[in-house]
Amino acid sequence: MLLIDFFQKVLGISDEALVQEALRVSETRVLKKGEYLIRQGNTPTHVYFLMQGIARGVLTDVNGKEITDCLVFQCGAPAMPSSDIAQPAPIDVQTLTECEVVRIAVPEVNRMLREYPAMSELYRQLVMESSRLHWELKIAIYQYTAMERYQWFRQAYPGLSEKISNKYIASFLNMTPVTLSRLKQELKKQGGA
Repeated sequence: MLLIDFFQKVLGISDEALVQEALRVSETRVLKKGEYLIRQGNTPTHVYFLMQGIARGVLTDVNGKEITDCLVFQCGAPAMPSSDIAQPAPIDVQTLTECEVVRIAVPEVNRMLREYPAMSELYRQLVMESSRLHWELKIAIYQYTAMERYQWFRQAYPGLSEKISNKYIASFLNMTPVTLSRLKQELKKQGGA
């Protein structure tokens, strides 16, 4: 995909001056599976947008166990640890597959936020969407049964169960990999997997 198409068609930027500025200050990168875009505790130097691939947000608990906090798979989604790009990252962001990303240096993003109202509006929309997705996940985790959580995942994240490891999905859904395997087998027996 051409960068101009990414900015205009995927991110929906119609301000031609902003599109040209974004083209000038951005670059694409291909990252291997397992690479980190940002590590917990580090202040982001770039803002990343996913063009293709799958990435996850990762928390590490007090016992050193990794917890998959979020999954990014849609073209145009920000692959960032939080919406506050000036603060140290509260989580790691790691690729689960080879990923192609668009990246823009944080100082350039901040400048464009000041100079282009369309950039501020895009940022607002992305923050709102991120908040909505996190609340959907919290509701699923705390109010749904394990089977309902997995069925919600299959609907909200179509095709991901075939592309990433069960351990990441199980962690994301707050269940063990054994429970997830059992649920998959139950659905397969019912003809729903």
